[in-house]
Amino acid sequence: MSEKQPSKKIDNIRQSTFERSMALFQMTLSGGAKYAGVKWGGLFRDKSKQEDAYTQFLIDQAERVVRELGKLKGSVMKAGQMLSVYGEHFFPPQINQILKNLQSDSEPVSWSQMEKVLLRGMGKEKLAELEIDPEPIGAASMGQVYRGTIKKTGQVVAIKVQYPGVDQAIDSDLKALKMMLNVTSLVPKGPSFDSIFREIRMMLHYETDFRRELNNMLHYRELLQNDSRFVIATPFPEYCSNRILVMSFEEGYSLDSNQVEHISQARKNLLGAAILELMYKEIFEWRQVQTDPHFGNYKVRLDPTHGDQIILFDFGAVRQFPKKYIQPFAELVYYAIRQDTEKVITAGNNLGFLRDTDDQRSLDLFRTICFTAAEGFAEEYASPSLDGSDPGPNPYCWGETSLFEKLSQLGKNAVFTFKLRPPPREAIFMDRKMVGTYFIAAKLQLQMGPRRLMLKYLEPYISEESSPQ
Repeated sequence: MSEKQPSKKIDNIRQSTFERSMALFQMTLSGGAKYAGVKWGGLFRDKSKQEDAYTQFLIDQAERVVRELGKLKGSVMKAGQMLSVYGEHFFPPQINQILKNLQSDSEPVSWSQMEKVLLRGMGKEKLAELEIDPEPIGAASMGQVYRGTIKKTGQVVAIKVQYPGVDQAIDSDLKALKMMLNVTSLVPKGPSFDSIFREIRMMLHYETDFRRELNNMLHYRELLQNDSRFVIATPFPEYCSNRILVMSFEEGYSLDSNQVEHISQARKNLLGAAILELMYKEIFEWRQVQTDPHFGNYKVRLDPTHGDQIILFDFGAVRQFPKKYIQPFAELVYYAIRQDTEKVITAGNNLGFLRDTDDQRSLDLFRTICFTAAEGFAEEYASPSLDGSDPGPNPYCWGETSLFEKLSQLGKNAVFTFKLRPPPREAIFMDRKMVGTYFIAAKLQLQMGPRRLMLKYLEPYISEESSPQ
């Protein structure tokens, strides 16, 4: 959750399905009328002025959407944030930049509103056992975090509280939001957009179930109990409920803080390699993945003597993947690293990205996307060590690469030029995980070619005949 604290607070969050739907409906009517006016006015303008007017209309609408979603909170705001992740495939750059404001600009809800959730979720006696600072230390789309103390023990805790009513409004929120975006022409119509909305719906239901998140947190603590590179807060189940999560307060610096930026390259390499290996373990070993790897879900505990540690937060977006999906996915990654065109195409077919009837241009584009995504795993960059301690003479420099820009452009080509069908549903989760993790590697300025690290986790999925020598 963001630690930036806006000055204003929301005193009356809209909770009922009717209230929230009406707010979105009003935006839909207003946006639709303005869109009709722009289209009608375009009949009397030359082409360049018509394009300028339409671009300005889209910018105005995007700013209005951001402003109104920030007031509604909950699933519509989170959906807007998630749309901004994929926005580069749909929106002009100016509009997507406005939507990205939803990632950081979030007015907190007043203590009087959130205290009611705590009282209902804990009961008066349990709540009385805690001393809570009413000023939130983090405000996000689905809830807020407070700092508190367990009076009996003096244990400092972080208390994550869900906004009232948001878990009950997901389906109606998304239906209304999708209608509004379609009417105002902020997004294209079609199956690609529909599949993204299905993914968003599932993620929102996951992220509003704090009991599920508690169980995920306990499971990750067990999985990582012997890995000193990672820290996960200790939960206190006796204070938790479907809408409240109480855990130990863990101090650390943000990944993009000045303190982390100024540590040595060797320490950055160890942190970056740990983040990458955690992802490979999640995907290929545990087949259980935290699919929301944004900067707010990590902190760094700096300790040059005993080793820096990564604190992991937010286990609401954890998704399990079946072996029947991970097997062909591992083959796709493996053969992309090996630059094997024929087997990459076969794996693409097995995963549902491609079909036997696809033309050669589509196949070539798919191959190019896969090979480009694997450029950092080329043999020429391969680092000798798996943990980042020895980057080798020619490491891949994540902070200097243009990989993300190249993949963004290739993705647009896939959606709009060659009309590839929407990716498998699991692929959207996986893309979010991998792109987010590699952005973190870039922010940490990791210098490491993780070819050998990745192959360590891929080899169990590949037959002995095709294993690397």
